[in-house]
Amino acid sequence: MSTLKLFILRHGQSDLNHENIFCGWIDAKLTDKGRSQAKNAGQLIAQHCKSNGITLPQIGFTSRLLRTEQTMDVILNELQLGKKDEVSGQFNNPVFVVFDYIYTLAEIRSYLLSEKEENPISNEIPVLRTWRLNERHYGAWQGQRKPKVLKEYGEEQYMYIRRDYNGRPPEVDLEKEMIQKHDLGAATGYEFKEPNRSLKYELEELNQNIKLPYSESLSDVVARLEPFLDEIILKVAKEFDLDSCLIVGHGSSVRSLLKILEGVSDEDIKGVDIPNGIPLVIELDKTNNFKFLRKYYLDPELAKINAEKVRKEGFEENP
Repeated sequence: MSTLKLFILRHGQSDLNHENIFCGWIDAKLTDKGRSQAKNAGQLIAQHCKSNGITLPQIGFTSRLLRTEQTMDVILNELQLGKKDEVSGQFNNPVFVVFDYIYTLAEIRSYLLSEKEENPISNEIPVLRTWRLNERHYGAWQGQRKPKVLKEYGEEQYMYIRRDYNGRPPEVDLEKEMIQKHDLGAATGYEFKEPNRSLKYELEELNQNIKLPYSESLSDVVARLEPFLDEIILKVAKEFDLDSCLIVGHGSSVRSLLKILEGVSDEDIKGVDIPNGIPLVIELDKTNNFKFLRKYYLDPELAKINAEKVRKEGFEENP
């Protein structure tokens, strides 16, 4: 095939989406509806691939947050694809944690080469996790209900911070918000908390080149995601002549990928909303340096309806 198909989607509904809460880096789980959305996404991908003679995803990518990992698992089950139970060499987990895209590229290459040689028809694919696909860090807004934040900041400031390309919430005070090792049950004024970074992101924190955020704008997400897109996703796709990849991210990381790949302007990206659990296909020209060709949702009508609901979050009752 002359095109690379990226199946990109926002995770299924999480329990904090359901409660109309800014989630960010909080580790929310999928709701029953979210699992149903992920199952439907897998069916849509399977049907699309079968109808159009497209290879099923040959590699997967998720964020380091549980809701994307759960979504990926459900989708792979629908596609009848698995993850390796055992990985030889220095890998001891089939879901690789990519904490520095430069350091791990050689390792990824080594793994994919060995797998291709040993079992070229395997129905198990590697899935790589990276913090670079994480949701935008919502700073002090994390764990807060959207209608409450809207009331506190007013509509103009709320929409600027939430939607403008450079809008950034106040920085989080992790001593108050984040679950601490010594006081996991402390009442800090937050109903939901970000996991302790020294535990969840130990590998990332060991790398001195990585500065995990305390608050982010969409432009910040683009800046930390673009190197991973170029140096891992597209480079691996080129080296192994892949036909399709599956990327499960978040509203902000999917918007960032779309902005980078399609070249959406800073102004126009403000009007882009990403619904939960509906695959977006982005086709890139493999013969022309992965030039953007086109994009389309596998359920465009539902995507349009649910994207409008995303835009109205904070202004309406809980979904």
